[in-house]
Amino acid sequence: MKKIHFDGYKKFKKVYFKDNEKLFDELAEGQSPHTMIITCSDSRVSPVKILSATPGELFIARNIGNIVPPYEVTKGATQSAIEYAVNALKVPNLVILGHSSCGACAHLYHEKTEEEEHVELSHVDDWLTLAYPAKHNAMLECLNNPEKNRAEITEKNNIQLSIQRLMSYPYIVEALENKTLEIHGWWYNIGTGDLEVYDYGSRCFKKVDE
Repeated sequence: MKKIHFDGYKKFKKVYFKDNEKLFDELAEGQSPHTMIITCSDSRVSPVKILSATPGELFIARNIGNIVPPYEVTKGATQSAIEYAVNALKVPNLVILGHSSCGACAHLYHEKTEEEEHVELSHVDDWLTLAYPAKHNAMLECLNNPEKNRAEITEKNNIQLSIQRLMSYPYIVEALENKTLEIHGWWYNIGTGDLEVYDYGSRCFKKVDE
């Protein structure tokens, strides 16, 4: 078993923190992030690394599958984070960040084997029912074209689904109408490092130029 160690922390404290003491003094007084990112709990996805961001820039909410629940689902950490970011912190940008090789999206198609019967994932299964529309649309899209990448289509559909769900939040709609908020959909390819951005005009994801 790999144990937690503090070598990384010690390096952070001696190097990064020491070189940025003024920044951390300011952050100790409060935060003013320019972007909220709702992304997956997946350990391979790090918004701070992807954007080369500094502490204080990003307000990040993570969950299994970067899912936005409907507004009517009143209790939840994700909804609370969205509400705080938009209404209290007044972030001007809200990003849904999905990714390749997403275990949550893959789980939508997975059937348990006998060896997995003892694995308790009832909360995961229940949570992922919120992503069923993304799965169903992907199945229809791939129905007559088996060469299409069903996993990638599901992941990108899931991002679009979360964007659509945000439109059920009254204060989100109000912020959009007042032009104080922009909503973005991003898909990150873990293997290549490429980032694709959803284009509302073409309804397609387009790769960001390096």
